[in-house]
Amino acid sequence: MPSPRHILSFAEYAAVRHPTPYVVDVAHAGSRLFVFGGRHSSDPADPMFDQIEASFSRVSPAFALHEGTPPAVEMDREIAIRRHGEAGLVRHLAARAGIDTDSMDIPLAEEARLLLREVARGEALVFLVVRQLASYNRKTARMDFDGYFGDFFDLIAPPLEVAIDWPLIEAEHVRVLGRPLSARSVTAFETDPMRDDLPTQRIARLSNRLRDEHMLDRLIDALAEHERVFATVGVSHAVMLEPALLASIEKRNRGAPSRTAR
Repeated sequence: MPSPRHILSFAEYAAVRHPTPYVVDVAHAGSRLFVFGGRHSSDPADPMFDQIEASFSRVSPAFALHEGTPPAVEMDREIAIRRHGEAGLVRHLAARAGIDTDSMDIPLAEEARLLLREVARGEALVFLVVRQLASYNRKTARMDFDGYFGDFFDLIAPPLEVAIDWPLIEAEHVRVLGRPLSARSVTAFETDPMRDDLPTQRIARLSNRLRDEHMLDRLIDALAEHERVFATVGVSHAVMLEPALLASIEKRNRGAPSRTAR
């Protein structure tokens, strides 16, 4: 199992200056792992999506990984991006190429269970919901709000051991963040792990660490199982994971891995 000790802390990450997108390209025993770290977007006109597609074509992966819960496969490229962002495009490209995909992320139910070990139930609930609201509000082609969040509540309610509805969320939001919830105006600010203004931002740092440790395992396992692996993830994850990926592969190679990062 790869050691998570080389994953950058947020204090270490804050000192790093890096471009976006940021690519980590490593090799082990004839296999290749290509990690594309980008910004979260659902705008088909964003040039990042052309870069993802060009990289995917150049790598010609046998397997692909993405961040978050696996979205539906959309046959139309624009709809895939507008509804699901980078993960949607990866699923679209993989379906077109006839290869399998999976999430490299912690399943939401497992993340909720792990958060409960460290924070109160109401804080975990508010964090998970506002993070999901930010993701929903970022989409340029949105699914039905009630259906989307009904499915989301079904995933996180059992591990949180609470019946979730909007009145409960609104009450907990006021208690945790000190202000009423305006669901349609939530942004990524509320869960920005680089800030320290809100309880949800501090929980985001805990969540990201748990997710990074899980992602590291998934990436290394995929590299061991497939000849060419393509992955998309938020740029901060790519930068923070790079030292741990390199250390894990170097240990396996008994020497420095070939790498390209930009």
